[in-house]
Amino acid sequence: MLKFCHLRYGMQTIPLIYGTIVDQKLHAGRPVEADGRYTVEDTVPAVSIECLKTRAERGKVIVVDTVGISRRHFYAPFIESCKTPGNDLWLVEPIYDDIDVLDAFLGSADRLVFPYTCIKNDSVLPDIIDISDQCVPLLVCRDGTYGGKDPVRLVEHLAGYGFHNIMVADMDGSVPDERWEDMTDQCGGLITYSPFRKIEKDVHILAEDVFPF
Repeated sequence: MLKFCHLRYGMQTIPLIYGTIVDQKLHAGRPVEADGRYTVEDTVPAVSIECLKTRAERGKVIVVDTVGISRRHFYAPFIESCKTPGNDLWLVEPIYDDIDVLDAFLGSADRLVFPYTCIKNDSVLPDIIDISDQCVPLLVCRDGTYGGKDPVRLVEHLAGYGFHNIMVADMDGSVPDERWEDMTDQCGGLITYSPFRKIEKDVHILAEDVFPF
């Protein structure tokens, strides 16, 4: 069942879709993950999704470039065709350095959500945020950690560079509610994504699948 973007108990919920390009148009469907690579099944045109249809009040949508994420590097053809009429586009796209940031914003993206693991190193972070404060680091967690590192400390580290939003994805439901609270304390604009477990504690911004796994 399709979900709708809404405000719930003071929490902003933003729909998230895994996208692919078909005939130069954005399509989305049920995500399938295998060995870190993503595909989508049962796809439909993104413009047909109810919660993304053009309406009086402009919405937001987070779109994951499944090809770029699977290849772990910037994928220009997706950016060229990824359009979400009537919605601000928060694009999840791998980047390596500040040059990729410039190229990403040549498309329709209003915000760029970039996997932290794909950048060259921390030395590019000041350049990234200098280009645009609409860039959002993404931490992908499994087994309650980010590659064995404490996600709370990493959120604190990234917030220190001046990022207003940081997205944390718990891809196996292993991050306890208390850790989400700790991360939100470090970054008031934390974007929470937990597709395999409902978070019982209040969070400020929740990314929620339109097509669940």
